[in-house]
Amino acid sequence: MLFEQGLRRQKSDEADQTWKLPASTQSLCPECLAVLDAQLYEDQGQVWMRKECSEHGQYNELICSDVDFFLKRRRTHYEMPSGVQTPHTQSHDNCPFDCGLCSQHLSTPCMVNIDLTNRCNLNCPICFANANATGKVCEINLEQLESMLDKTMAIKPHPPVSVQYAGGEPTIHPNFIEAVQMASDKGVVDIQAASNGIRFAHSLEFTEAAAQAGLDVVYLQFDGLSDDIYKQSRGKALWEIKLKAIENLRQAGIMVTLVPTVVKGLNDHQLGDIMKFAVENSDIVTAVSFQPVSITGRIDETKRLEMRYTMADMARDIQEQSGILDMHEDWYPFSIVAPITRLIEAITEEPKIHFNCHAHCGVTSYLLIDKYKKTATPFTQFLDIEGAMKDLNKEAEAIENHAWRKKLLKILLLSKIKKHFKADKAPEGLELEQVIEFINRFIEPDRQEQKQRGHVYHLIGDRFDVMLIAAMHFQDNYNYELPRVQHCVIHYAAPNGKFYPFCTWNSGPCHRYPIEEQFSRPIQEKKE
Repeated sequence: MLFEQGLRRQKSDEADQTWKLPASTQSLCPECLAVLDAQLYEDQGQVWMRKECSEHGQYNELICSDVDFFLKRRRTHYEMPSGVQTPHTQSHDNCPFDCGLCSQHLSTPCMVNIDLTNRCNLNCPICFANANATGKVCEINLEQLESMLDKTMAIKPHPPVSVQYAGGEPTIHPNFIEAVQMASDKGVVDIQAASNGIRFAHSLEFTEAAAQAGLDVVYLQFDGLSDDIYKQSRGKALWEIKLKAIENLRQAGIMVTLVPTVVKGLNDHQLGDIMKFAVENSDIVTAVSFQPVSITGRIDETKRLEMRYTMADMARDIQEQSGILDMHEDWYPFSIVAPITRLIEAITEEPKIHFNCHAHCGVTSYLLIDKYKKTATPFTQFLDIEGAMKDLNKEAEAIENHAWRKKLLKILLLSKIKKHFKADKAPEGLELEQVIEFINRFIEPDRQEQKQRGHVYHLIGDRFDVMLIAAMHFQDNYNYELPRVQHCVIHYAAPNGKFYPFCTWNSGPCHRYPIEEQFSRPIQEKKE
């Protein structure tokens, strides 16, 4: 099985040196999209990719500005692929062009995106999905949506936890509320909308209707805390609109993830302020998801180097501007929590979602927010994350081989977490038992409670919130890696009945464009 193969390939064993550089990968020619062998290597403390096309020559691309930051992700990555048991296309060794998904894909999606419309009430210079740019409208109807949701929930070995409506601006779809209700009726646990917030800001009634229909989270475009930034990134002053949207969402009981698209020289100086804003509003902000901008179009190497902003740059800026997170101590690959998933599977003997995106895809950290003091403490300060995950992984393996250990789980869990809990460095008021209970809610979840109070999984007692800080550096044709595509856990559902990894939908072969062409109509026809 893929899962068992993945365990054998785990990078958690210190004797395994495959996380070191140089390393081989596969990429694309930015000009002709030919698949190329590529090498990742270190040069003067940075990580670079070298590839060569027989027709268009050699390319050298900056992958990460700090080699230690990059190697830590590779070293602490847990390779636990679940595979996809319900592929929709047959692979002919033609990745990334045979998407749909094919049997080569290694990871089940954690989230499925559905573009309700490519129309938008903004015209952002940095957007890749806008009817104003394409001249055509692609807008799915409720019949198409139901089919897409049914196929999404039929994905095996496990349907995604989250469905995110995107676009364009999804809230301007004429049936947005019905779309949210439909996802809720289909049993989607976490329903999200990727939005600029304008519709929510303008109407509390609309916001409350979305909440009643089942909307859990707004993935809110949030590039900074001043209008000079929004005028450049979004073409319009939006700061007051962001604040009003957040206030209406707070009143309606919908959680918020702040989503800054980070552009070097535009808003990279405000990352610390964004973090502080999130901490001050932790009653509604449950996560911040930073997205370094991708580079599109034909751009020479010197210009790309000036523009390229890597996740290490982001981590360094957050550390220097906020002092909340240490770039080398507090960031991990998303798969660092894979042992918890494995433990849950061992206990329930049922397949669960694996956050098994590639180690190069993104980084994550968890903050404990003291609601009384409005302070943030990284989990790494009071918990040995790496040691705890290794022990949980060993316990999962033990339960797989000896089922009787399930009866002792709570005692064993207390013992293992206690070993790695640094009580003298824990925030005032935090007890070990609260941390154990927090982990237990993931191992033995109450689905009805989770759906009724989506924030419950982010609470530790009455005093503390847990906030996820994450970053995804979505690929462009210069830094493209096929192994990242094959591990992708964020997929797009399309009206043709197929699914596409994020970085083949929006870059590389850009499956978005032929699909939109197939299902779109001219803007004038939509107006009529």
